[in-house]
Amino acid sequence: MDELRKDQMEERTGETGKNIREMEFPVDQPEQIVKKPSVNIPLLAKWIGVLFWLIIAANIASLFTSENVTNAVPSLAFAGQILNIVTTAAYGVILLKIASESIYYRNSAICCFITAVVAVAMIPVSDDTDLALAIPVVIVSVVVSMIGEYYEYKGHTDVLNDVSPALSEKWIRLWKWYMGTFLGIIGGTVLAVMIPLIGMIIVLGATIGTMVVSVVKIVYIYKTAKAFRNYPI
Repeated sequence: MDELRKDQMEERTGETGKNIREMEFPVDQPEQIVKKPSVNIPLLAKWIGVLFWLIIAANIASLFTSENVTNAVPSLAFAGQILNIVTTAAYGVILLKIASESIYYRNSAICCFITAVVAVAMIPVSDDTDLALAIPVVIVSVVVSMIGEYYEYKGHTDVLNDVSPALSEKWIRLWKWYMGTFLGIIGGTVLAVMIPLIGMIIVLGATIGTMVVSVVKIVYIYKTAKAFRNYPI
C-alpha cells in the first residue's frame, strides 16, 4: 500500500513538473501578427517627398513677393507671383497622385487649383484697381487656401494612422495651431479698430505664430516622407 501511494505521488509530481515546464517554455506558440498598413507605402514615400521640395519653393516665392524685397528689387515681385502659381498648381497635382490613399488629398488638391486660378486672375491687379473688387477676391483666396490646408492635414493624419500614430496626432495639433493663428490675425485686426495698441500686439503675435506653423509644417512633411521611406515592407 505504501509503495502504491509513493508511485501515485511520483506520478503527480511528474505531471506538475511537466505543466510548469510547458508554462515556462510554451510549445507551438503562434507567431506575432503584424498589422500591415492599408496605404501604399512606396507611393506616399515618393510623392510626399516631392511635396517637401515644393513647400521650400513656395516659401522662396513668398520671400520674393514680400514688401521689403519688392521695394528693393521690384522685378522680383512678378517672378515671385509666377513661382507661387506654379508651385501651388504643382502641389495640387502631387496631392492628386496620392489621392487614392485619402480622399482628403483630393479635396486639398481642388483647393490648390482654385487658389492658383485666383492668383493668375490677380496678376493684372495694380494699386489703381478698385478695392471693392480686389478685396473680396483676396478673401475668397485666403478662405479656400485655409480649407485646403485643413484637408491636407487631415490627409496626412489618415495615412499615418498605421505607420506613425504619434506623427499623425502631431498633424492634428498643428491644424489647431494653424486655426488659432488665423483667428488671432482676424480678431486682432478687428480689435485694432477699437484698441489699436492691443489689436496690433495680437496681430503681431499671431503673425509670428503663423510663421512658426509654416516652419513646423515643413519639418512634419519631411518627417512624414521619412516615416514612409523607412517603414519596413
